[in-house]
Amino acid sequence: MNRRGFALLAVLWVVTALTVLTGVALGVARTGWQTTRNRVLLARAGWAREACVEILLARFAQDPGVRRLDTIDLGRGTWCAAVLEDPAAKLNVNVVERETLSKLLSAVSHQPSAADSIVVFRRRGPIHDLRQVPGFDSSTVARLAPYLTTRGTGAVNVIVARREVLATLPGMTEAAISLLVWRRESHRPLGSADELAGALSPSARSLFLADYAEFVRRAVFAPQQFVASVDGGVRGTALTARATLIVVPASGRLAIIRRETG
Repeated sequence: MNRRGFALLAVLWVVTALTVLTGVALGVARTGWQTTRNRVLLARAGWAREACVEILLARFAQDPGVRRLDTIDLGRGTWCAAVLEDPAAKLNVNVVERETLSKLLSAVSHQPSAADSIVVFRRRGPIHDLRQVPGFDSSTVARLAPYLTTRGTGAVNVIVARREVLATLPGMTEAAISLLVWRRESHRPLGSADELAGALSPSARSLFLADYAEFVRRAVFAPQQFVASVDGGVRGTALTARATLIVVPASGRLAIIRRETG
């Protein structure tokens, strides 16, 4: 009886061990399959993203006014989308003077003192995300997104900047701002500081010309560079391949000067 009991117990242990080993093997195989599947999907998403980059470059060459590619179906379940933004439509927090930054923050958030936090923090190095700065949570950053950026040369493109950003430029009276916005909305944007001066009333022109040199130093009338955000993916999955490109317009085309992928 003892021998039979021992043999039965040994068989039960062997069966249990085999069951556990089989489960582990199946788990490892399942994990390996899932990992391989994700790699394949991510590779397909990356191909879709690169296809979108080429489409964006081609579309811009045909129409320099292109600023967005709505979701494009690339076939076999893949998709892509892109947005082209001019950072000069906003103030670059890494280079803008404290007084200018304070003026803008006073107008759009009634918190001019927040400029001090930005100035102090950027002494450590470039700000890549405003949420790095103490006192700037996600909701605050989202509210200021139309006015502030961490990219660009620091010049302001008066053809696309909002009123609040235009108001921070030297010589910008309400008359000058209204003229710029009206010409923009009429699809007849002004092309230079001299053209702007010539279109102003004598009194507004006098004020503008008093700060003409400083205005020309800080303002432009055409995009100098763009930030392109490009996404690619596979339908039915949450995997997305993303790239951020810094591009500059050159002879009616876009030249990529920097790429960040993630």
